[in-house]
Amino acid sequence: MPFEIQPLHILLIIVVALIIFGPNRLPDIGRLMGRSIAEFSKGTREMTAAMREEMDKGNEPAHPSTRPNLTQPLPAENQFCIRCGAPNPSDALFCNRCGNSFTL
Repeated sequence: MPFEIQPLHILLIIVVALIIFGPNRLPDIGRLMGRSIAEFSKGTREMTAAMREEMDKGNEPAHPSTRPNLTQPLPAENQFCIRCGAPNPSDALFCNRCGNSFTL
């Protein structure tokens, strides 16, 4: 069992909970804990799915007709790398730090 909890420990926890909350409240408490755990796991799944969707969005290849021309450098106002933020000369085709392409 996890955390080395033995059956005797579980029985002791149940007896203490029964004494503190009484036999009428234990089913309600168990139901509320079950709903809380289910809601937490649902939120975790939704957040993971949203993160995967965002990560996959950037990996989709562009349609050939919408692909940019890769031979022209960006205008002079784009002197910082989008990926790492490093400053670069305005006529650079690739980032000096990470190698990211500046061409359209």
